[in-house]
Amino acid sequence: MKHLDLIKLVSKNAELIDRAYRQESIQNIDEELVDSTLFIKINDRYKLNKNYLNFVDSVLQRVDYSIIFGDYEKEYKELIKLKKRYLATQNDFYKIGIERLVENLYEKFYNRDREIQILLLRLENDTSLEIDILLQNATDTLEKIYELIDANEKVGHFFRKDLRGLDAGIDRLLQSIGQNILKYIQNIDEYIDQINRFIVQTQKRRLQNRQIMQVANMILQEDTNSFDEYLQLSCKKLYFTQTRSQKNRVYIYPDDNDILKLKKELKEILENIDVKPMKKEGAIKRQTQEKLDIVNIENIIKDLENTKSDDVFVFIKEHRELSRFKDRELIDEAFRIYLYLTTKSEISFKKKFNDYDIKVAQWV
Repeated sequence: MKHLDLIKLVSKNAELIDRAYRQESIQNIDEELVDSTLFIKINDRYKLNKNYLNFVDSVLQRVDYSIIFGDYEKEYKELIKLKKRYLATQNDFYKIGIERLVENLYEKFYNRDREIQILLLRLENDTSLEIDILLQNATDTLEKIYELIDANEKVGHFFRKDLRGLDAGIDRLLQSIGQNILKYIQNIDEYIDQINRFIVQTQKRRLQNRQIMQVANMILQEDTNSFDEYLQLSCKKLYFTQTRSQKNRVYIYPDDNDILKLKKELKEILENIDVKPMKKEGAIKRQTQEKLDIVNIENIIKDLENTKSDDVFVFIKEHRELSRFKDRELIDEAFRIYLYLTTKSEISFKKKFNDYDIKVAQWV
């Protein structure tokens, strides 16, 4: 079957496929839908193929809680094998295989980053699940995200160190995706912080719900003694609750006229108070290019043209434009600028690495 034939088949059976998608399984379908592998027969019912469901959910940005993030071990091992064969034979067949694997890994980075964003958004807005189940899903998701950290770092290191200088075409490919790969790796830390905050907030909400249920049961059971005792003991954290009187005083609430007077006075007072609206801080991290704007790249390029540095990364790291950065932040900023400059035609890679495990590039 050709791709065009498959599109026609899906269009022809659109309503049936949509019903199967919503109902999970149906009965009595045309045999051609089974032959095309769109459907799988289980007992006397037909279900949509999981591969088709994954495609649809990805396009519609629907991510299930049971998603398994996995790692990149299979592609990583294949890359190592293809690199060895390419170095031994210089055959373009292996070079093409390396480029395809790099592209596949980049697609995994891209899709996984988007899936995690959607999954966290669903966790924060899902009202259909019990809090205990929601907490369990959040904890499971957090464990899976932690598992990605080492895999992401290993692949990122392989791209930066082991594949650079292998071939000009591969270098161009790595340069084009380098900044995005770095961004996807850095996003993991933000996702971990975000889901940890969600777990803490949900645990607080679960405690509040239990307290509400405790009070509701007292009211339904007309247990006035226990209810009165609970309200008096919790007077500091419950609204409209009086403290226990030690002198047998009787407390009353103000009538409607008193409340109206109070509202009027409060309105007059508050109208004279200038309250600045709170700024909403978004959860999306700034793009790498915005951070690069802090540094004057043109000054660095100008000095590179004058000095013709033999190691561009070291030159950038020691440049006066980066003097305000320290320690790890200095290395990260220098590497971002290095990635940006490697797109220039004046850059020439050498077949060695510097003390920072970064491919040596010369400005010619």
